[in-house]
Amino acid sequence: MSSVRLQVNLDALAENFHKLRQRGAQSMPANMSAAVVKADGYGLGMHVVASRLYQEGCRRFFVATVAEGVQVRTLLPDVYIYVLAGATRQTLGDLKAYQLTPVLNTHQQCELWSPTRKPAALHIDTGMHRLGMSWDDDLSQLPALQLELLMTHFARADEWSDTLRSHQTQRFESCFATLRERHPDILASLNNSAAVLTDQGKKVALPQSEQEGCVDRLGVGLYGVNPHTQTDTPAAKQLLANVATLEAEVMQVRRVRAGATVGYGSTHCVSGSGRLVTIGAGYADGVPRLLSNKGHVFFQGYRLPIVGRISMDSLVVELADETAMTCEIDEGDWVEIFGPHLSVEEVASQAQTIAYEIFTGLGSRVQRLSYSQQGE
Repeated sequence: MSSVRLQVNLDALAENFHKLRQRGAQSMPANMSAAVVKADGYGLGMHVVASRLYQEGCRRFFVATVAEGVQVRTLLPDVYIYVLAGATRQTLGDLKAYQLTPVLNTHQQCELWSPTRKPAALHIDTGMHRLGMSWDDDLSQLPALQLELLMTHFARADEWSDTLRSHQTQRFESCFATLRERHPDILASLNNSAAVLTDQGKKVALPQSEQEGCVDRLGVGLYGVNPHTQTDTPAAKQLLANVATLEAEVMQVRRVRAGATVGYGSTHCVSGSGRLVTIGAGYADGVPRLLSNKGHVFFQGYRLPIVGRISMDSLVVELADETAMTCEIDEGDWVEIFGPHLSVEEVASQAQTIAYEIFTGLGSRVQRLSYSQQGE
């Protein structure tokens, strides 16, 4: 048994899915909202995540690579699967064999895919300058394609007061209008979780009459993470339920005197007598080393400070005099590293990163346990 476990609340995942889709364009039906399940479902386990979302009516999934798309297709034979990496000569065979829809990013990819006469999505770069055809390219020069979806990425959707989003939506509108002349049934996809959760979440870049053809890409918000850098955004605080809780087992509790030093480099010196608790989780499990002498764990109402350097397989927390007398913690107990009491956003901030990296950086030896009260 692993000394580190990730508890995944599938009921909370389902709750977030329905709340996010209801904030989308025209309160989207479940089959028009897409779930992003790349990177093993943001580190939480693609199989359990995708299966539960399918039960909730989700029929559209985005992945990063063809290999991820094959995994989803093997699990769910009757869904739309969009591969963000597009099409290459190496992946062409699997894209066709597994009925995956490439998100075409370049003119070369479009030429490669055109002879297949199979459905495709097209990515328009409206200002992020990462992937996609440029918004000012002559789209009338594209080869013949069976386009079913046109998408873009907002560069700063997490900064909900930023004006770049309006510029990007205007550019997208122009491209959408051009392509719709040749592809009258084409769908549009602009919003990610952050965009859906803004005050303007229901106001996508298309006329009201066309918003029924919009597909929101629901990513990190599904997993209970506030995607906004402006963390006081009311919508995210009020709407999103905690999905993932990382816990680790207590390995040892020892009493120490003042002056004892902790861990590699002796970077912490105990100021008074108390207890040190060694916990079986380290950076090999995805606990950021930057939490050394900075982060906390949670146990039965107590926030216990991490002291000393985090090791590959363990970390140490300190119970100072007052806490040591009242906190009843012992070998075999489990502490929370992030979850309902210590948000993953707080942990990420202390580690000078983002929640996405915390989730996707969880190690392979972390035991992933999903649970649900559905049917009970």
